[in-house]
Amino acid sequence: MDNLLSDSYRMFLMTLTMIIATFILIIAFFYWFALALGPLILGFAIAAIFYRATAREIKRLDSILRSHVYAQFGETLTGLTTVRAYGKQAEFTALNENYLDVMNRAYYMTIIDQRWLGIRLDIVGDILIFVVAILVVTSRFSVSPSIAGLVLAYCVQVVAMMGWMVRQFAEVENNMNATERVHHYATAIETEAPLDLPDRKPRPTWPEHGEVVFNDVVLRYREGLPAVLKNLNLDIKGGERIGIVGRTGAGKSSIMVALFRMVELSGGSITIDGVDVSQIGLHDLRQALAIIPQDPVLFQGTIRSNLDPFGEYDDAHLWESLRRAHLIEDGDIQSSSANDSQEALSRFHLDQNVEDEGLNFSLGQRQLLAMARALVRRVKIIIMDEATSSVDFETDAKIQSMIKREFRGATLLVAATRSSRGTWLIIDYCSPFEDNN
Repeated sequence: MDNLLSDSYRMFLMTLTMIIATFILIIAFFYWFALALGPLILGFAIAAIFYRATAREIKRLDSILRSHVYAQFGETLTGLTTVRAYGKQAEFTALNENYLDVMNRAYYMTIIDQRWLGIRLDIVGDILIFVVAILVVTSRFSVSPSIAGLVLAYCVQVVAMMGWMVRQFAEVENNMNATERVHHYATAIETEAPLDLPDRKPRPTWPEHGEVVFNDVVLRYREGLPAVLKNLNLDIKGGERIGIVGRTGAGKSSIMVALFRMVELSGGSITIDGVDVSQIGLHDLRQALAIIPQDPVLFQGTIRSNLDPFGEYDDAHLWESLRRAHLIEDGDIQSSSANDSQEALSRFHLDQNVEDEGLNFSLGQRQLLAMARALVRRVKIIIMDEATSSVDFETDAKIQSMIKREFRGATLLVAATRSSRGTWLIIDYCSPFEDNN
């Protein structure tokens, strides 16, 4: 849309203007040419209609197949270390070549389609030149040779311009597929609920206790798919620590998805301290919750921007969160804040650069940063989804003690594939293999 479409539209208008000017020049000297112009334009239009109908669909197919190439290439780059670790370079190279071959089939058909059009436009152009040449010969005594040569020269040029004009018009139409796709993504795909509902804002102190109630909750990820949560009922008191343990695919993370309204419920309701979460804005709801996900998400920027993206807290509070998450020690805070210790600054400090997706940190460090982000926000409801799966036993012990100490009084929901140290009330929620669970 930004590059090809505007350029194709400009070339189409330029060639169309030149062709119209050439026809006016010919008719000005050989007015009988106007009679032959109608059948020629008709033949020209028939060939163009057939070409456009085919080229449009081939271009749409080419765009779809090209998306597969880009998607596979991006996935390979993202998992490049895993591909190399398992020695699968040859397989991924062959897969990429296969996607390229399939994409090139549509591109090859595009070239064939253009050649088909070119032959027929050359036939129409040859007839056009023949008619003009006959008119020049029959009018040789009333028109000067220089004018006849000028008309024939322009006539030869207009044949090439007619083919170029049709190709550019088809190119404009084909490139409008990109506009069609953008319009589809912008209008046809379902969007989230409003972030803010001014007339339905919860009270400023909400939630006070962190009581969560699931009432006959039914959740499916898309219309027509089976429900992943079926009439789920939970009554979690404020300050309770609930462990949700079950097999892979049992629906543990789906409970978190329902709580954050990442997917709207198909039935039932969820209330937090008496407030139905479906009746308030998403921003108000998600500000009241904190999550430590299994795959921690870090954004490109600094540690400060990841811990406090809205700039709501001072540096002392952010440093304290890093210390409580065991990313730094007590001495590091003093030395790094006073700029006395370059060693402390080289490890973790608020202005340290964070690459895209946090690739300059290990997975365990990213999970600790996600935990520090949860500590920054003093919320009453905290969700942990396999939050310690990528840390060592010593760090896990520190995190367990930190959870007991720092999250005192908060409602804690922990999803795990196995029970932890006996500190949780275990709810063995639905099994994917047993319908009665």
